[in-house]
Amino acid sequence: MIMVLAGTKDGRILSERLCKKGLKVLATTVTEYGSRLFGPGIEFRTGPLNKDSLEQIIKENNIELIVDATHPYAKDISETAIAVSCKCNIEYLRYERESSKTQYPNIIHVKDIDEAVKVLEKYQRIFLTTGSKNLDKFAKLMHIGKYLIARVLPKSEVLKKCEDLGFTPENIIAAKGPFSMEINFQMFKEYRADVVVTKDSGAIGGVPEKITAASKLNLPILLIERPSVNYPNVVNDMDKVICEICNRFLL
Repeated sequence: MIMVLAGTKDGRILSERLCKKGLKVLATTVTEYGSRLFGPGIEFRTGPLNKDSLEQIIKENNIELIVDATHPYAKDISETAIAVSCKCNIEYLRYERESSKTQYPNIIHVKDIDEAVKVLEKYQRIFLTTGSKNLDKFAKLMHIGKYLIARVLPKSEVLKKCEDLGFTPENIIAAKGPFSMEINFQMFKEYRADVVVTKDSGAIGGVPEKITAASKLNLPILLIERPSVNYPNVVNDMDKVICEICNRFLL
């Protein structure tokens, strides 16, 4: 059996394509919402994973290969999977979506959230498109008078987190992306953004559309770079991932 560490659109598509090839797939997601998006024929486990729980799932299901299709910023689970695959002596394959290639001279590159927060101190109206996970770090900017707009998933627990951090309804856009260039343009314009903050989530994460919309408004884009992970085996093309796995398990 093949385990796909999912939780992203990439992971769902990869799991479904492998399943259609006749392979037995066990997909993992952190949330119930993520598991509901999978098609029929795929087994899944929901909830956060640590080294012990991941090792237990591998042994109980006779996993022969871990395919890591988690978000580019999910550094902890990737490093956990690499360590556990070595301990259990099974193969590990990372599918890493390509970075955005959209060119724009007004992109500000930062290494992490902490550096982003420091850079953002010179802006007043800050449009966040980075999700809710590290929203608490950005929320500190409100204490020094900055106006934040948080675009987040329309989920009750996410909205509660926003409210607990001090975001009011006028500061929250609850909608599921990715969004077109036109929608991004209208949102950035309507909220009179001075700067747009994004992660480098690639084309599937809607980054090119954000950059293009910002460029039309002459807005700076603050782009948080991907964390560095020492992947032992990484492929950027999903078709190649499928081909490699099929050659390994179907021939």
